[in-house]
Amino acid sequence: MYHPLLEDPSKLKDNALENKILDLSKKYNIAANMGQGQACQHILTALEMYREELSKRQRSNLETVIKKTDKGLDDLINVD
Repeated sequence: MYHPLLEDPSKLKDNALENKILDLSKKYNIAANMGQGQACQHILTALEMYREELSKRQRSNLETVIKKTDKGLDDLINVD
C-alpha cells in the first residue's frame, strides 16, 4: 500500500528506510500522548507502508542467502 503523498519506499536505501520508521514511531508516540487520534491514524498508515517495504527486503535477502547456502544432499552422499 503506497500513499501518493509520501516518498516511495522502494527508492530509499535500507538505512534511510530504517530511519524513517524510527522517526515515524517517535512521532506516533508524541501524537498518541497528546490524544491526536486522527494524526495517529495517518502516521500508522505511513509506518505500515515503510515496514512492509523493509519486510519485503528482508525476506528477499533471506531467500538469497538460503539459495546460496542450500546445496542439497548431493555432496553428503557418496556412492562408490
